[in-house]
Amino acid sequence: MFKGFILSESLNNPVILNDFRKIYVKIEAHPESKDAHFWALFKVEIDDKDIKKVVEKVSQEMKIGWYAHFWNGITVYIIFTNKFFIIPQEKKWQAKEYQEVKKYGVKNGVGAKYLDFWIED
Repeated sequence: MFKGFILSESLNNPVILNDFRKIYVKIEAHPESKDAHFWALFKVEIDDKDIKKVVEKVSQEMKIGWYAHFWNGITVYIIFTNKFFIIPQEKKWQAKEYQEVKKYGVKNGVGAKYLDFWIED
């Protein structure tokens, strides 16, 4: 089972969030954001068999400058606009693959401070 975080503000069509099993929704204040001062963070569950289909769908709906990520304790999918990365799950995010993802994210408008890929059980 994969779990993941998706911000509704990151999607061109946030209605796709209705297709996910939600664990919780958390509203966060981000007064520094130029896009939206409040973000709705959805923690969701995805069956292993559906992960590739879900990743492709989210990638097509992701706005430029945002990302979502899903994890299962071993692997992390990091999804940008029309692109995704598959990297090993780590506690300190030091692998070469993570550095490539971070570089790509910053180059494509994601603030470096947001590229920590917070994961929880």
